[in-house]
Amino acid sequence: MAAPVSSSGTHSGTIARTRRAILDAAVMVLSRDRSAPMSEIAKAAEVGRSTLHRYFPDRSALVKGLYAQCAEIIERAVRDLDLDQSEVPDAFRRLVAALFEHGRLVDFLFNEPQHTDGAWDDDQWERAHVPMAMLFVRGQREGYFAAEFDADWFIRALWYMLSAGWEANAEGLPRHLALERVVRTLTGGVVAQPERPGPVHD
Repeated sequence: MAAPVSSSGTHSGTIARTRRAILDAAVMVLSRDRSAPMSEIAKAAEVGRSTLHRYFPDRSALVKGLYAQCAEIIERAVRDLDLDQSEVPDAFRRLVAALFEHGRLVDFLFNEPQHTDGAWDDDQWERAHVPMAMLFVRGQREGYFAAEFDADWFIRALWYMLSAGWEANAEGLPRHLALERVVRTLTGGVVAQPERPGPVHD
């Protein structure tokens, strides 16, 4: 027989769900209109304005909440990939695909004016990138990633190409094509690959 859920546990769960609903609604609303009022976010989250302000007193607090949620989501998504358990090419493609799934949230925050105001929790964001950096170092040792780059450049290029893919997808490029082009550009660049020589005929 399952143990009964305590009232405090139920309350904590309700708080977490309400907070997540508000943050999800904020991304949806603010992605369309960065000047949207808090009342519109409350309506989208199906909560009262007083409830919204209990969780996030103002827009600045709301955006900081989004940064914290973003870092948590990315850290968990990358950890769950177990990148060290796969061959580098496969692990890299799975990493790009997993990060692409969170485009709306990450791209919104990358273009948020508060992005440069210390809104990120740097320690949490750095932790999210550790498995990516370790994959890059392993790939360099195995000759998959170019030796002249470092992990910082790798992560920077990864996020910027993902941003380009999200933008193209938002403008109408089918998702699978946007993702394919991100992977192709990151793994082979935009220069045409040399063709293999055809058979030689006498």
